[in-house]
Amino acid sequence: MSDRELDFLSFGEVLVDFFPDEPGRPLSEVPRFTRHVGGAPANVAVALARLGRRSGMHTLVGRDDFGVFLRSALSGEGVDVRGVGTHPSARTGITFVSVGPKGERSFLFYRHPSADQMISPTDVDEALIGKARVFHFGSSTLSREPARSATLAAVDAARAAGCVVSCDSNVRPHLWEEKGAPRRWLEHVMPQVHVLKVAEDELLATCAMSDPARAAALLRDWGAQLVVVTRADKGCIYDGAEAGTGSVACASVPVVDTTGAGDGFVAGFWTALFELGSLALTRDAVDAACLFGHRVAARVVGALGATAALPRRAGLVP
Repeated sequence: MSDRELDFLSFGEVLVDFFPDEPGRPLSEVPRFTRHVGGAPANVAVALARLGRRSGMHTLVGRDDFGVFLRSALSGEGVDVRGVGTHPSARTGITFVSVGPKGERSFLFYRHPSADQMISPTDVDEALIGKARVFHFGSSTLSREPARSATLAAVDAARAAGCVVSCDSNVRPHLWEEKGAPRRWLEHVMPQVHVLKVAEDELLATCAMSDPARAAALLRDWGAQLVVVTRADKGCIYDGAEAGTGSVACASVPVVDTTGAGDGFVAGFWTALFELGSLALTRDAVDAACLFGHRVAARVVGALGATAALPRRAGLVP
């Protein structure tokens, strides 16, 4: 697989995020916002490109100026945009982010639905997926049709092409119409997943458990080969078929905005594995990958915006 065109292909959610120029104010009191690329899979693609990897994005944007901005911004970061199509009628999604004094976030979404939520199985580019070593997706596109069927078709294509499949649970309850639906659909897809990353504060929505170790074991039982539970400044724990169980600590750093920290972790995790020259999920490899994931995440939380402080390869190498 090392000779494939892309190291990593992200699928699904891409948005325009508007962040306040100053944190600590409610949205009603924010006078100015700054525009950023948003959406967890897109953030991961940008982070990997900055870290020197060949990343791509597979999604839909609207036939509007925000769609033009996203395609241009992703391309400008070095992300391959061959898989960024245009929906004929749905608009590009927009999010306004409120950042509290300790970096905590709340969101106001304008997606009714947005173009990325309207991707359908006929939009799935199996040839492009087959050009990637790792295929990555999140739960957002599992929350409704037609994106749910498109996501499942894309995962099937990735497995058929021999890709390693990566998933970030990233459950956003407001996107789901039925209570318990995130758990049902994640359990359905998990046997196809090699690596699942889930944040501790998403465990209840993901698998109805709050204890990280028990939740990781359950998610492994669902079929994932490796589960990594990130725990903010407490580091992470993991449970893997080959790696066994373990934990990796992280340094405590000043926090401006936590948006995108998990996406930075995912990008750092895979970058470290690529640098090792193998995607084998051994204990030593997982320890190294988690450690570098924490280093990237620590940089992300130092500025407003999910991608504003993403490091470049010259400044941060595994």
